[in-house]
Amino acid sequence: MCWTAIPDGSKIVFESNRTGAAEIYVMTADGNNITQLTNNKASNHSPIWSPDGSKIVFASDGDHQWDVYIRNADGSEQKRLTNQPGDDGHPHWSPDGKRIIFNSARTTPDLKAEWSKQFHEVFTMNADGGDVKQISSAKTVSTYPSFSPDGKRICFRRVIDAPGYQWDLTLSPRNSEVFVMNTDGTNAINLTKNAAYDGWPMWLPDGRKILFSSNRAGPANIGQLYVINPDGTGLQQITDGPGSFVQPSWSRDGKKIFAHQHWETEEFGNLVQFDVPDLK
Repeated sequence: MCWTAIPDGSKIVFESNRTGAAEIYVMTADGNNITQLTNNKASNHSPIWSPDGSKIVFASDGDHQWDVYIRNADGSEQKRLTNQPGDDGHPHWSPDGKRIIFNSARTTPDLKAEWSKQFHEVFTMNADGGDVKQISSAKTVSTYPSFSPDGKRICFRRVIDAPGYQWDLTLSPRNSEVFVMNTDGTNAINLTKNAAYDGWPMWLPDGRKILFSSNRAGPANIGQLYVINPDGTGLQQITDGPGSFVQPSWSRDGKKIFAHQHWETEEFGNLVQFDVPDLK
């Protein structure tokens, strides 16, 4: 489940499979007044409020492949923004709301290849779907991109060719790390540099820290939340269970963290929020 709060903090948008299909919902910040926005029996994921709170961008496989869509915050006027071969997903807004950043497999030579062997690169586009620009060219999996609050950098998750552990702590010849890069794709830096599975990065609203989930503390299928400085220093673990926390997000004022809490599998769990502890 992904979720984010509207800029004024009064509402939360999230995904849930409570009806048997992953749909998009909105609720008030206290967990009440739940309204279902999508009802297409497809899988709808990664909803994000626009900076002004008027629109929601998300990914859906409603047209037989993963694409990026946009809706008004009340659920009306859905529009498909991407329509290229290959999965598009994990959209996020630029700070000014003029552009949307997302990852796409459209440059993969063989789209019939296993998902993990496709080229998921970072792209941006205008909020209406125009002026699409490719940002990364790493020829690997690069997902969950988001702009820094000042719009000058991008944090994202990248899979590299180095020994590492999967979410269940089985060994793999490839490893998931948290990276940052300039908005033109230059100067990509591996921040986490750990054999653990690190992912789901998100900027602190003031840009000082990046929040992410990692299974480096174990056990298998259990992740905790960490923060790190954008230069790779200052690693700090900020949760210690119970259960696992993934897909974290900040409140706009930086005082609360939202996350999906689960045990053993990401498919079932709860939406939780907690106060941000003292950060080093």
